[in-house]
Amino acid sequence: MTAPRPLIVVTVPARTVGEARAQIAAAREAGADAAEVRLDRFAPTERGAVDGLFPSALPLVGTYRSRAEGGEGEDEPERRAAILLEVAARPFRWVDLELARDQAVLPRLPPPEHLGRIISCHLPELGGDRWKTRLAELETIEGIGKLVVRAGVEETVRTLLPEAERVGEEVLLLTTGPSGPLLRAWARRLAYPLVYAALPSTSPEPPVEPSQIPVDQLRPFLEAEETPPLFGIVGRPVGHSRSPELHGRWLREDGERALYVALEPASDREFLDILAPLADGGFRGLNVTQPFKAAAAQAATELGAGARACGVANCLSFHDGSVVAENTDLLAALRRLEELRTEGRWDGGRLAVVGAGGAARATLAAARELGAAATVYARRAPAAEALARDLEARVGASAEPFPLVVHATEAGREPTGTLELPIDRMLQAGGYLLDWVYRPRGRQLRETADRAHATYEDGWRLFVYQAAASYEIWWGHPPEAGSLARALAEEGPCAA
Repeated sequence: MTAPRPLIVVTVPARTVGEARAQIAAAREAGADAAEVRLDRFAPTERGAVDGLFPSALPLVGTYRSRAEGGEGEDEPERRAAILLEVAARPFRWVDLELARDQAVLPRLPPPEHLGRIISCHLPELGGDRWKTRLAELETIEGIGKLVVRAGVEETVRTLLPEAERVGEEVLLLTTGPSGPLLRAWARRLAYPLVYAALPSTSPEPPVEPSQIPVDQLRPFLEAEETPPLFGIVGRPVGHSRSPELHGRWLREDGERALYVALEPASDREFLDILAPLADGGFRGLNVTQPFKAAAAQAATELGAGARACGVANCLSFHDGSVVAENTDLLAALRRLEELRTEGRWDGGRLAVVGAGGAARATLAAARELGAAATVYARRAPAAEALARDLEARVGASAEPFPLVVHATEAGREPTGTLELPIDRMLQAGGYLLDWVYRPRGRQLRETADRAHATYEDGWRLFVYQAAASYEIWWGHPPEAGSLARALAEEGPCAA
């Protein structure tokens, strides 16, 4: 029998009553059951106008998070008590009280049938036994207990998950940081009474807590009769990734009840150690970005043709204990290089590849498959020589002009620095500079192309192509053609 669906509570990021009303309405439209209003984000004048929230489109949680626990509100218990009692005098459905500061308020609240209690505790790290002590305290309180702790992915699956499965149905154990979405995605499996979500994925407002999953993605996943599959992207860093948004949109438009989340292991060892628990927990596939692409290939029990050709993998699929690795970066590079040749932007002969990581390997493998002569440039000569040897390219001894240059380093993606190799001397007039970095920070490469009278293209099209190839591997069909076209057009013209 499937566990009941938890209530979905959207935390609205509003700072005014007017913003809150609009965001609560959007949350209701997207499928939320309730909304959390973070009153610590309101100026005192806005808190004084809180009656304007009612009548509300959804039942509301009134929260006043202290600075000590990650909010913007008062820490001192007496000042907090005055504010929380004002909350209790309004028609909120629940009030959030902090375990460490607000228990003296409990006897002064209306009865629980009129105002539910959520007793919360937020910890900055898992280290030591403090979290166990707090969890034990929360198990004894009347109302819903909520412990939120910053934790790594392996800490979550090895240490916290067993505790989350053990505690009673009125206690939530949630994480922030590298593992943030994981226990939220497993909320129904864990029989949580409620789960906190973000505004719908179409909202321009960033979530209060980055770990929260958009309500329009979470609701169909949680309300499915059978347990739907999970997917994700794994990398370090991974917060910049648009993969959850893109795959989430395709899943929604295809009517698939699945969920795609972002996770950030701390090391190769942790990445390898979490694969089996994730597969056991319902994950069907993972996209893998830097720095784990080599480890992804090593973890596989079966290598697809692209992973064999590149020696690294960015797409894993889990099937009955097996791990199948593929390289959809290669498929993206092949597709885009063929397009550039067909469009007359490149003659298909020579190209330079700048970089020595997974994207460089995929580009060199694509060039080899297309019969193009590739030259590789990298800051470290041994890395360039290894790539050239593995993928039948030559090492660039000095900069020379090429009709096509493919930039495959992390330069342009925070927090990496500026590019150290002389791309300006590699671009011939009228040539083409293809960048693997999408939405780059700064205009360094674009301006380099402009000075060389060449065309610059960022990595959005390559990103969408590799995502679509992964989607097809997992679902047996590509995203619908119109949806794919809309994704490609989303960032505007790729080349400029």
